[in-house]
Amino acid sequence: MNHTPQIKKAIQFAARKHHGQMRIVRGKLPYIVHPFSVAILVAEDGASDDVVTAALLHDTLEDTDTTREEIAKVFNEDVAVLVESVSEIKEKNEHTLSWHERKNEYIALVERASDDALLIAIADKIDNTESRLEEYEQEGESLLKHWGQPNEEYLWFHGEVLKIAEERLPDHRLTKRLAEVHAQEKAISTQ
Repeated sequence: MNHTPQIKKAIQFAARKHHGQMRIVRGKLPYIVHPFSVAILVAEDGASDDVVTAALLHDTLEDTDTTREEIAKVFNEDVAVLVESVSEIKEKNEHTLSWHERKNEYIALVERASDDALLIAIADKIDNTESRLEEYEQEGESLLKHWGQPNEEYLWFHGEVLKIAEERLPDHRLTKRLAEVHAQEKAISTQ
């Protein structure tokens, strides 16, 4: 990953915004590990600074008090659009959405998103799935009880993102990696 001034600013911004948040995997890692991993995945593929920045910030609208306007002001409009394109909507028409409704809204967003936003979404699902698989190796079946939804729901959701990726970016390295980890994720359901 290039260490340009914009990337450095994005690392610091994301670290401040996610400060104190923990990821419930492998003994509670600091949450910031996830955005860093997503950013590395897209950066390895030669993504622009704006795409890497958006990858670093991809969960700030969902999980912090960050606003779209703040991202546009601190970074630029392109970064704000990318982050917004991969952010779950938690409310619609003054109705709090259920997990499944949020995921359906997300899938609809990703279907309309740019290829750069789709790459961030793919990298996000890769890191989430790989983290789940690593923890499954350590904890076994008990892991499945700790997640907020039944494993079939995650399989469905990741499979829907994979379908979009395979339709739009079938030969992309990240699409192939998502297909591989999704297949491994399916395998734990049949054990």
